[in-house]
This record gives sequence, structure tokens and C-alpha cells, in this order.
Amino acid sequence: MNYSGGWLPSLIGTVLTVMSMQLTVMAKSPTEVNQIAQAITVRVDEGSGIVIKKDGEVYTVLTAAHVTFGEFSDTAIVQTVTTSDERQHQIISGSVKKLATDIDLSIVQFRSPYQYQIAEFGDSNRLEGGTEVYVAGFPVPTPVITERIFVFRRGLVSANSNKVFKGGYGLLYDNATLPGMSGGPVLNQQGQLVAMHGKGDQDDRGKTGFNAGIPISRFVDLARKTGISLAGSLVPTTRSPIPKADDFLIAATEKWGRKDFQGALIDVNKAISLNPNLASAYSRRGSIKFALKNIPEALADYNRAISLNPQFALAYNNRGLLKVDNLNDVPGALADYNRAISLNPQFAFAYNNRGLLKEDKLNEPQAALADYNKAISLNLQYASAYYNRGILKDEKLNDVSGALADHNKAIALKPQLTEAYNSRGILKVKLSDLQGALADYNTAISLNPQYALAYHNRGILKAKNLTDSLGAIADLRQAARLHRQQGNTKFLQQTIEELRTLGATEN
Repeated sequence: MNYSGGWLPSLIGTVLTVMSMQLTVMAKSPTEVNQIAQAITVRVDEGSGIVIKKDGEVYTVLTAAHVTFGEFSDTAIVQTVTTSDERQHQIISGSVKKLATDIDLSIVQFRSPYQYQIAEFGDSNRLEGGTEVYVAGFPVPTPVITERIFVFRRGLVSANSNKVFKGGYGLLYDNATLPGMSGGPVLNQQGQLVAMHGKGDQDDRGKTGFNAGIPISRFVDLARKTGISLAGSLVPTTRSPIPKADDFLIAATEKWGRKDFQGALIDVNKAISLNPNLASAYSRRGSIKFALKNIPEALADYNRAISLNPQFALAYNNRGLLKVDNLNDVPGALADYNRAISLNPQFAFAYNNRGLLKEDKLNEPQAALADYNKAISLNLQYASAYYNRGILKDEKLNDVSGALADHNKAIALKPQLTEAYNSRGILKVKLSDLQGALADYNTAISLNPQYALAYHNRGILKAKNLTDSLGAIADLRQAARLHRQQGNTKFLQQTIEELRTLGATEN
């Protein structure tokens, strides 16, 4: 089964900041900021965008280059912009432009006689960890929400680096974003545009809950260099050359993404030395130490993060993971998941993890099902939650067809989810689809040649259903070797017993 923690994307570079001449602006209510976001946010085909300029009847929209060109293309793929009044406008031919080859920023233009609100730029340099921000956009349709509707999400800044990392990113925040919101605005409490939302961080379980945006200062810098005129109320300011804690914090994240845990630890220690009260740095160091199997120090770091910021939902979630996985502290883990959810009711990962706890440790299948359902309703692209719900339906709810549907969905969303193929193979055996089961075990093994359980299950299938005793013995022997290497004593004994029933030994 798959638990979800959280880390950030790999990012690399430098940035100028921007300062508004209007330095003091009163904070607006979330409802007021939502109204601004609705007015300035547009749909750009499958992504989102921000109206930033009007010149006569020509409007300029800022969005992500991966929205307008795709991930690896230099040919524009977008055709229309749909504005807040639901009018669809053709993009002006030749107006789609990347602002730099290595920065995930693009502009498009459309012509309209109608009046649309223009985004007011804010000072992205002023954003600090814990600052409230809002992200808006139009998620792509799903089987449940079949049309693209405007979504507005509240969250907190996690880090704001002086450096510009890979793709131009430098601002990190925990708003619950969805596919299709790329290119949408990140707004401050004054309703000012402070960043463009780029991508949600993902690990092998799906989105982690962190997001990366490109500070508006970076766009202003590039706009001036490429001859794009902007409002005169914005002037560039030179960034401080003095490294700050957030720089090292994001550098640690980049190394984490490459599984350079020791390098990540060095950087996060530097972040903490520069700012001993940076809660997010302790939380991330806790995750690094968790990965390095230093459980006592990981727990201490999570505790410190929570003591510094008692509202830190992600730290509670990750401490809950540690408690259930390594300390057998089920009540403590449950309390942490409950706290994470109370602080952030949109925290899909905490619902998924609490569902696993209720299923595996508390034997509360209906409560676990409710948590998985909630996680999926919050993130319809959450492959691991579908997979976990499928396991629950199969093992505890006697719903094999429902389990199969969930496994199919998990694999469709994440074709590299190896465990799902193995589990789906088990389901197909129950449904007498033996060739389908064999194909799934084969896929699981091709994705992970060290996957002992897939060899074991394929061996059982060959022995009991496909009359291939030689193939079964070969698979079971490989499973036994892997179980022994990986220290899986319980499964090793089961595999040895299966070999004995076939008149074979481990070697």
C-alpha cells in the first residue's frame, strides 16, 4: 500500500525582484481576492492563464510555456483563450512566445472589444514562509466534474528563494492545486499577482501537496529584456546577494529529488543555521533523516517543526507516517493525521494515510473507505488512493469488481505503479482471467525485476492454473532469493513451503 508524504520538485538558477511603487495596500478578504482571481484568470486550451496587459483591443495573457508548447516542443499547441464571461477568443497568429528557452513562461495574445480586468502586480520579494497566498485556475475535466470550472485555493508559502531554479521556479507553496491550473495566478492577500503557478510536485505516489511557481519579479525582468512594456508602477530591484535560508532549503529539495540524501542534509542544515526558527526546514530535515533511517532524530525534527508552527499540517502528516511505520504508535499516528486534516480539510494525502491506518491497524474498513473516498474526491488524479481503495475492497469489503475498477484507474493514472499490477493480477485470478493475471505479473516484474512478491504470485499461477511446474519452480526460487536478500522472513518461509509442495528446494 502507498502512504504519501511530501517533498518538492527539482529546480535550478537566479532572480531579480520587483517592487510596486504602492508599498502599502490593505489586505482584502478571501472573498474579495477570489473575485479578483475570477476576473483576471482565463482558460488557455488545457491550461490556465492571467490577463496582464491591454493595448487597444489586444490583450496579453501570461501562462506557462508547458501549457502553450507542451513539455518538449518548440511548436505552439494552443489555439483559444476563454475569458471570465465564457467568451472564446482565437489566439492572434504568431503571438505565442516563450520568454526564454529555459524558463517556463510564455505569453499569448487575443483581440476583443470587451473589457477585461488586468492583474495588478505585487512584490514577490516580500513573500516569506507562512505568508497566505491564493492560487486560481481551471482544472481539466474528470469523470465526476465533466466541465472545466474556476477553482480558487488558499494556502501558505513554504519557501521563497533568492535564486531561480530549473524552469525559473523559486516560490513554493502548499495550496491544493489540480492538473489544468498550470499558468494560473498566485495572488497575495491584497489580490496582487505575485507568481504564476507552474507545477505540482510529484513523487512515485502522485502529487505530494507542494507546488512551485515563478515569482512575478522573474517575468518583469524577462519582459524588460525582451521589449514587453508593462505598467510604469513597477520597477526592478536588485536582489540581495546574501544567501538566505530558503535558498538552501530549496537546494536541499533539488538534491532530495535526485535521492542525494546526504547532500540534501548538508543544505538543510545550512538553512537551519541561517534561520533556527524555520519550521519547514525542520520538517524537511525530518523527512531526510526518515529516509536515512535515523528515526529518533527524524522524530525530533518533526516535533521541532510543530513546536515552531502548530498549524503545520504537513509536519503532522509526516510525523504520523513515522509513528505508524517505525514506532508502532497507532494512537499517536491517528492523532497526527486527525490534526493534519483539521488544519487542512483539503489535505488528500492525510486522508489517504489515515485510511491506511484505519484499514491496517484499527480494522475499521468502512471508516477507511470513507477516508479513501474523501482523498479521491479532493484529488481525482490520486493514483495511490485508488490503489489503496482497491486493496480494501478486495480484502475486506468482498467487492472484487469494485477493486478491479480501482486498480484499472490507478494504473491508467500512473502506468509505473508496479504494486498495482501485482494486485490486479491477484484480482484477475479470482475472476478466472488467467492470461490477464499472467500479463500483469509480467509487467510488474519488468517494471521492477527485484519485486519478489510478483515472482511468487506468478509462480503460484503457473503451478496451480497453467500447468507449468518448471516455470513455477524458477519463479519461486527467484522469489526466495529476493526475499532472503531483502530480509522478508515471513514471505521467504511461505515461498519455501510452496517449493516443497512442488517437490523442489530453494536452490
